[in-house]
Amino acid sequence: MADQRPLTARRRKLLARFRDHLEDRGLADGTVVLYGKDARRFLNHLQEESAADPLPSRVDRALLAGFLAGARADGAGNRTVARMTSGLRRFLRFARQEGILEQEPEIRVREKVRARRLPRAVPEERLADTLEGMTPERASARDRAVLELLYGSGLRVAEAAGLRLEDLDPYSRTVRVNGKGGKERLVPLTDASLEVLEESFRERGVSAGPGPQGRLPVFVNSRGGRLTTRSLRRIVTRFLPVTGERGGSSPHALRHSFATHLLDHGADLRAVQELLGHARLATTAVYTHVTKSRLQEAYNLAHPRADSSRPHDKKEQK
Repeated sequence: MADQRPLTARRRKLLARFRDHLEDRGLADGTVVLYGKDARRFLNHLQEESAADPLPSRVDRALLAGFLAGARADGAGNRTVARMTSGLRRFLRFARQEGILEQEPEIRVREKVRARRLPRAVPEERLADTLEGMTPERASARDRAVLELLYGSGLRVAEAAGLRLEDLDPYSRTVRVNGKGGKERLVPLTDASLEVLEESFRERGVSAGPGPQGRLPVFVNSRGGRLTTRSLRRIVTRFLPVTGERGGSSPHALRHSFATHLLDHGADLRAVQELLGHARLATTAVYTHVTKSRLQEAYNLAHPRADSSRPHDKKEQK
């Protein structure tokens, strides 16, 4: 689907207002970017199908179906089309609120989209081996700090990329995180995270906490620029290669492991919710699914006939 054809001035202004609208609604930066791209693609498609500028007063189903069919022809899968549909709904709703559309059209997606599958947690033993194997001879202090922080504090990769020196408090051993929707939260730092972070700061000649250097990034490249989320993902993949576990080498898998391992060791679900920055407990309950081993353990402990090798108190039958 062509993306490069210049839009008319009115369509460019509408697109800019839509992006501002999404930001005002508190959507995550990544979501704003994706929905903005989806809206631009639709406007590009519209330029080839309709002379109305910026939009016709009514958008019919045939126009929408043609747009989504074009996305599929370009290789978009079910999940991508579902996301594009969501972005398009928001854009058309915004256009109606702006008085450009007379009514918001219904968008139907025939294909059933698979439920979102979460990445599996990396086994504790494998993570411990990986982190212990990242010696100064094999990994820089910065790279060690990336993995220690993502796993030790459960940050999203975008949250880690956006950290500044002033967000870290070595005395309280916490990090202030700017999460989705601009919501801030405080998350503890592990001793290992703090130690290797401070080592990387000493190499740069900076220090954590507020001050003249406080607005500098926590993670930087060789030129001193802020590391991007893509760079952080590459670091994780380099030291945590896939070994048959789906998603086992991604930053999100480290976040998932953080939550799952906390629950495995008896952490309260609501505490994990706060640490992850989830607005709803239901999100945490789905995200931090109970592992099979914990389910089996709970079953063995609770059911009188679950484990024949475990002794049970039985009343003598007469």
